[in-house]
Amino acid sequence: MKNNSTIMQSQRGFTVIELMISSLLGVIVLGVAIYVFTKQEDALKTENASTNIRAKGRHAIKVLTQELKEVGFGLPPSQGFVAPDPVANSSTLTYRANLSAVRATTPPSAANGGSAGATAITVVDSGTTFSDGDKIVIYHPSFEDSELNTVDGTPSSTSIPLGSALANTYSYGTNSNFVTINKYNEIVIDLSGGNIRKTVDGGTSTPLISDVSSLAFDFFGETETSQVKAIGIEITLQDSTDTSITESFSTGVTLRN
Repeated sequence: MKNNSTIMQSQRGFTVIELMISSLLGVIVLGVAIYVFTKQEDALKTENASTNIRAKGRHAIKVLTQELKEVGFGLPPSQGFVAPDPVANSSTLTYRANLSAVRATTPPSAANGGSAGATAITVVDSGTTFSDGDKIVIYHPSFEDSELNTVDGTPSSTSIPLGSALANTYSYGTNSNFVTINKYNEIVIDLSGGNIRKTVDGGTSTPLISDVSSLAFDFFGETETSQVKAIGIEITLQDSTDTSITESFSTGVTLRN
């Protein structure tokens, strides 16, 4: 039979030093686990933010490309791009385009659509698609005559009153192309307060892209607006919660005319 001292010795617990060491090891292991978890969580957040920025950047390039494809729509060649003038790399550009596709032609005959000095131009059945105050461009492709004007008054179906007298004579002959009249808008694309925005005819600006830290348009060395045939775009996006996360994107757009 074992004596009491032997039984007590075999059943004794941890010493204070052993408990302190095990507690310290537990704290270290717990600290390491928390550190690794935090780092993994931070890395995941960073990766998610970077993925979102990349997706947003690709979308931004697509949006800007679609916008610049409108430069000059419905206008004579080389009259779509307006500013900067003189041309210089910039974060703002201005262009003209017939956004609402409002257009008309002069009569399909040898009849005169309008003589130089006239204050109205004759059109075919679509004058009422225009409104008082509309900006218009008149273009005779056979002679490359064109001018910018405005609608001044209420158009009829066959006549558009003009804000200023015609500078050219516009008539359609047997061997010539139709004279066209297109409404046009003036559009500004710029960077303001981290947003790329679009402003049409001086109205309220519409945000197109947010979280933008820089925007640059490149005109490939051209110095005259009429010579600009392509525009380069470079943008940098920055995560709104972590400014260290940035991505840059670039592309080029060939203008339609």
